[in-house]
Amino acid sequence: MLALVLLALALQCRRPAECNALDFSCSPLGMLAFASPWMAVATGTNCMGWYSIDRRTWQPFAFPGCTSGTISSIAYGGGTFVAVGSTDGTTCGIWTSTGVYTPAFQQRSCGPTTVRMSAVGFGSGTAGSEFVAAGVPSGANFNAVSSTDGGITWTDALISEAGSAGAVVSVVYSDTAQLFIESSGTPQNTRTRAIAGGTNWADGDNMGVTNPKLAPGPLVNGSRRFLGFGNSPSVVQYSDDAFATSPTNYSPNIFSTGAPVANDMAYGEGQRFVFVRDSCGVTTSATDSGADASGAYTMTACSVSNLKAAAYIAPYFVAAGDDGFFYYSTTGLRTEWTRSAVTTAGTPQKIAGRPGF
Repeated sequence: MLALVLLALALQCRRPAECNALDFSCSPLGMLAFASPWMAVATGTNCMGWYSIDRRTWQPFAFPGCTSGTISSIAYGGGTFVAVGSTDGTTCGIWTSTGVYTPAFQQRSCGPTTVRMSAVGFGSGTAGSEFVAAGVPSGANFNAVSSTDGGITWTDALISEAGSAGAVVSVVYSDTAQLFIESSGTPQNTRTRAIAGGTNWADGDNMGVTNPKLAPGPLVNGSRRFLGFGNSPSVVQYSDDAFATSPTNYSPNIFSTGAPVANDMAYGEGQRFVFVRDSCGVTTSATDSGADASGAYTMTACSVSNLKAAAYIAPYFVAAGDDGFFYYSTTGLRTEWTRSAVTTAGTPQKIAGRPGF
């Protein structure tokens, strides 16, 4: 008994200053139960990032080696955060962090590419674990790289795509098909690649919307579903084995006519879809029928923000706006969000995190 008391006191002494005493993960018992507590990390413009380990408070930080670029995307997997973007607006930037209570990002070499990265995803399957990052094109190909050592070194994963323009918008992973799926702005296609697949990307479906984005959804009959959305009110749904065929239309009920387009989407396993939008818009749906369950489209905790990023980091939904505020909710419903203030200038682009309590 005395040994347990001394251990608890020691853990209490090591608790970081940003830990909220009301959070179980920050308590001695919580730290004993969970080697790594809940953490959310957002990336943004002006080389900025923000992090939280209690969902209520967010601390800003700057990415090392970045001078004037945007950190466009972030993914978490295997105990590591990987963030990608540019150091100066055009030059490739990749950073990794294994920090437990604070992110301690280190800049990494981009390997075979030097151009801006715009999306990153993580996958783990029978062939191992891998991060895949992709970005802007060179000629007829999108530059892409992959890493199997936690983002430390990167090798070629070039995406051959005729008519490549703009940038890859999203890289997601199907845990059931064990495939990476990328979506690109022009020619608005999806392509798939197995873990350790090198540059072997297979043709997917044309999404038919500008700036198409993909986000993972629920498991349905053993297949992971993905929702596609972009600069239009329409939303389409794919099964993980149907990227070469037509998707299922999830619209028009999910968005009302004239509503702002979705900037990002998060799915809380067993809960609901949450789409965030300009003008404090948030749309939720708890079924795959497309029926809108949110009623009005304004997040009640929000005032003037354009909501740019969203994520589900169990057990919380989190979102970020362009006015310096972050938001969290356990349900995602438009009336059940709490706002957290951040004063550092910069517009969040993407959020990823480590689940916990």
